[in-house]
Amino acid sequence: MKSENDINPDENRVVKSLGDLLFNEKAKVTKVQSDNPEVQCRLLTLGLYPGVDIEVLRRAPMGDPLQVRSGTTLLSIRQHEALGIEVEPLI
Repeated sequence: MKSENDINPDENRVVKSLGDLLFNEKAKVTKVQSDNPEVQCRLLTLGLYPGVDIEVLRRAPMGDPLQVRSGTTLLSIRQHEALGIEVEPLI
């Protein structure tokens, strides 16, 4: 049974997909998933794994692909791949 004093730190957590982030928005990767195991493996190999900070640098004119920075690495990711990367925006 919950009391008024119970605090859940995850209640105020905002979760988005990488594809939903705006220009220059920074976030921390919380989950990487894909229906295609090869794509998921490639994303993890490129350094997109839980706990990594990421920033959206730019988007192509039609919104796909988007360029992101993870540490010192610049990556171009397709929108459908970015939708499978769950992030928590940094304030």
